[in-house]
Amino acid sequence: MKALVYEKPGRKYSSIRDIPYPECGPDDVIIKVMSASICKGVEHDHDQEGVGTDLAVYPVVPGHEFSGYIEEVGANVTRFKKGDRVCADNTEYCGDCYYCRKEESNYCPTFGSLGHNINGGFEEFVRVKKEKVFPIPDTLSFNAAALGEPVACCLHAVDRCEVKYGDSVVVMGAGPMGLILAQLLTHSNASDVILIASTQSKLDKAREMGVKKTILMDRNDYSVHTEKLKEMHPYGVDIVVDATGSAEVIRHGMTLLKKGGRLVQYALIHGKDQVVLDPRLMFNNELTYTTSFCQSHNFGRAIEALSDGRVKGDMLVTHEYPLDRFYEALDENVNNRNSIKVVIHPNEE
Repeated sequence: MKALVYEKPGRKYSSIRDIPYPECGPDDVIIKVMSASICKGVEHDHDQEGVGTDLAVYPVVPGHEFSGYIEEVGANVTRFKKGDRVCADNTEYCGDCYYCRKEESNYCPTFGSLGHNINGGFEEFVRVKKEKVFPIPDTLSFNAAALGEPVACCLHAVDRCEVKYGDSVVVMGAGPMGLILAQLLTHSNASDVILIASTQSKLDKAREMGVKKTILMDRNDYSVHTEKLKEMHPYGVDIVVDATGSAEVIRHGMTLLKKGGRLVQYALIHGKDQVVLDPRLMFNNELTYTTSFCQSHNFGRAIEALSDGRVKGDMLVTHEYPLDRFYEALDENVNNRNSIKVVIHPNEE
């Protein structure tokens, strides 16, 4: 079968080639992958020589966001059959450690992830453990269902926000994660959700998705959006969620909070940048700085959010490519600021 394989980080160490069909164990299912979405940050790290991802073990087939049809089921699998439409939680963990028993499996010492240290979805057929497979309704497209993983991660971030009734929330950044976060927060306890980003086309897309308030950021002059936000919230906002991965934006985000406010860092910091915070500002204003990593037991909720329209998955997909054109697809996603989610099709209907 055809797959994208990275022997180690760097495009020159990767290829699209034939590899053996995965072995289906008694507690496994094999999924015929119809849609696999590019996670720009992760796939770009795989593609950079000497970089890779923090979890990666090479060689590996990337792709942790995917959906498709059940192709084969193991002897102990009774819930699914060939032809069922499904997507899959990409995580694997021991299930028995201190954290797993507290249902905090994203902290598991043996945490694994398809597309990082286990073969993922940029292949025609992928092996998944039965308990990680989720049925999807006929009304949900494969493209939208492939976004189950990023939506699950964003739901975890919303949980970390601890939004109280009436809170005001700013989301910084309108990439796919920022757009998903803004949609989810619009349906939370927040009374006001404002999306701030530097690409007008993405802010326009956010409004089409139901995000009512947006502010265009001038990257060279933060005072432009700061003043507009102060007109709306003179004392600052309750919560800022960073979806940019910029240390500079995170530092700036702390200044947008009202006293007692909370900043949630969702995106991983770019490269080796360090976030330097003002301890006097944080102390005097009793500010909280926290983070959100991955997702934990949120996949079912993610499918519900996509199915009921709280997150408009199909509207996030701007480009589609066959597996043979993966590198072209990745370059499109990395270099075109108007691209949002780029989907790869290892198989065609």
